Amino acid sequence: MSTVKVASAVYKIDSPIQDVYFLLSDFNRLGRLFDMAKSMGMGNHPDVVKISEKLESIGFSEDAWHLRVKDVGDMSIEIEEREEPKLIKFGTAGAAPFKFNIWIQLLENAPYDTRTKVTFQGELNVLARMFLKGKLEKGIEQLANGLTKIPYSLLRRMNS
Repeated sequence: MSTVKVASAVYKIDSPIQDVYFLLSDFNRLGRLFDMAKSMGMGNHPDVVKISEKLESIGFSEDAWHLRVKDVGDMSIEIEEREEPKLIKFGTAGAAPFKFNIWIQLLENAPYDTRTKVTFQGELNVLARMFLKGKLEKGIEQLANGLTKIPYSLLRRMNS
């Protein structure tokens, strides 16, 4: 096993850092975001359908995202550390195929200019590393870029 670390570029989010942290630091709020996206028809996107076919169940609590994945079993992604308003660290629990952590770092550049960087670190065997490193790099960039498209301020007003 060897440690694989992948970091995204720094991305700009056009929302106040407090609104970004408010949403990302609680899986219950993220769960409501997923439900809202599904109700708006985003659940029919081919990538979402592909992922949904692998999930038998999904649930949220403040600190964890619980999944039952076909052929893998029960696993959770848990919030392991919060440093308001600049860091949220996630980690795996349960039957995850490998252990990993993801950090979302936030930096207030100006009132409506929050910078974010996403970092992945996991323990992979040599074969998995060869197959997954490129996909992890792409996935971490997509996650960081996706964080820029969320209407944080609107969602915070809806959840207050």
